[in-house]
Amino acid sequence: MTRNTVSIQVPEEIYQRLERLASLTKRPLETLVAQTLSAGLPPLPDDLPPTMRDALQALEQVEARVLEQVMRERMPEPEVQQFEALRERQRAGILTPLESQALATLKHDADLRTLRKAYAAVLLKLRGQPVPSLTDLEA
Repeated sequence: MTRNTVSIQVPEEIYQRLERLASLTKRPLETLVAQTLSAGLPPLPDDLPPTMRDALQALEQVEARVLEQVMRERMPEPEVQQFEALRERQRAGILTPLESQALATLKHDADLRTLRKAYAAVLLKLRGQPVPSLTDLEA
């Protein structure tokens, strides 16, 4: 693994806590700092399948107002009704292969919509923008 060096200044109390934790865990301070940084980094879409990754990465280029719009997106009512009907047929064990494919497509679309909404919220938060509450999103 390639290593890079970054010099940063941290408050004395944080440095002392890092040193103490390194001592307690008998690990080098540099290792502890790297692990702490890694644990604190938000997940990125880089490891997702290409279609999902591309859809999320496209959000990285848009303005806050667009991200808020993405967070408000909902599945169109006809799709909700179709999804529910197909799920009911699946539970009853009477789903045809064609219906099974339609259900899989609807589920994939719903999953992607949910991921887009969540990533839009993450991007707003990372940019220091307010994230609408669930109440605000439902209005």
